Amino acid sequence: MKLASGWSTNSDPGMAAKEAFGRMSEKLGTHPHLILLHSTCAYDNTIVLKHLRSLAPAVPLQGGTTCLGVLTEEGFHGDNQFGLGLLGVCDPEGGYGAGIARQGDNPAKAAVSALSRALEQAGRPGELPVAVVITSCPGNEETTIRAIEGYLGTDVPILGGTSADNDMTGQWQQFANDSVVRDGVSVAVLFPSGNVSYAFHSGYEPTGHGGRATRVSGRVLHEIDRRPAAVVYNEWTDGLIADTLPGGGSLVPTTSFTPLGQPVGQVGGVTYHKLSYPTASLPDKGLELFAEIQQGSEVVLMKGTTASLASRAGRVAKAAIHNAPFSGSETEGALMLFCAGCMLVVRDRMDEIVSDLKGILPNKSFLCSFTLGEQGCFIGGENRHGNLMIATLFLGSNRTG
Repeated sequence: MKLASGWSTNSDPGMAAKEAFGRMSEKLGTHPHLILLHSTCAYDNTIVLKHLRSLAPAVPLQGGTTCLGVLTEEGFHGDNQFGLGLLGVCDPEGGYGAGIARQGDNPAKAAVSALSRALEQAGRPGELPVAVVITSCPGNEETTIRAIEGYLGTDVPILGGTSADNDMTGQWQQFANDSVVRDGVSVAVLFPSGNVSYAFHSGYEPTGHGGRATRVSGRVLHEIDRRPAAVVYNEWTDGLIADTLPGGGSLVPTTSFTPLGQPVGQVGGVTYHKLSYPTASLPDKGLELFAEIQQGSEVVLMKGTTASLASRAGRVAKAAIHNAPFSGSETEGALMLFCAGCMLVVRDRMDEIVSDLKGILPNKSFLCSFTLGEQGCFIGGENRHGNLMIATLFLGSNRTG
């Protein structure tokens, strides 16, 4: 097994596809058996896929749009809102497949349909993949995860990202093989000849503020400890959203450093959290979130800093290797999904992030996409959708002896 990245910032979609594929192929030294593609919505991605399919006919392809650009071991690649990246996997002894479906009014059915198509393309219907990679439009990520777990069980790690655009105007897209949609879910199934490792982290720390989610509907948190959620949150944050309390209002990017956390599990006595980003204060003083919080669950105010967000890519990579059934030298490469909102905060520190990752993955390829939500598998095996987080999937060689 071998992985290699390729990238381009050429504004012409056909040329961008050709340049990125050429860079990937030169490093790979052969044809890929899976292509993961992340590109900005400034491209006509139908043309991007058409050119990639002509360069690699019948090779499973999966991915979606990223915010402003991508990151590889060669740096950040985004120029005037154009940028795309590829991660190619050469693994003749493995099996890979991709599928896509529009969500419509039944996102669970769409997720299972896309998964089934991916398993069929991989030639492994009825088998459990080693890992699943997903890319979806915003809004139904939890439903997608539950549907895939309902089909495969809860022991298969699910990793992915919510497709992003450059300005939150709804131009995001999802890709699989030769299809591009804006309201769907794309799925890749991985049956590698080697091993995988993964990590899911936030880079935020819990504060001393917490309570119980006593009234929730969907992604709206109405009450904490039977009091209006926005009022409680405003108290916890020392008046951060006071201006929005009279009639409601957007909280983006005001709350980027102070999301809400929901405890998921513990390792070594330390609790790890799934984050939910408060995106709006509502007229009834509820909070609109970008990820679900379960009614009756504990909710904690989290806190992050620019420094913690800049360093977390390196920390999550270390965690993935620490937990891997292979060593750093046996790692072949990685896919990373990094919150777009966090990226915008640390955009002037991209070189630092690349340097950290290269120090952990010397002479290895990786591709990082910037997403509007992250799906990952925690160390305890819990598949979750969260915000302001980073998810990563590492592939490595089989350890022998």
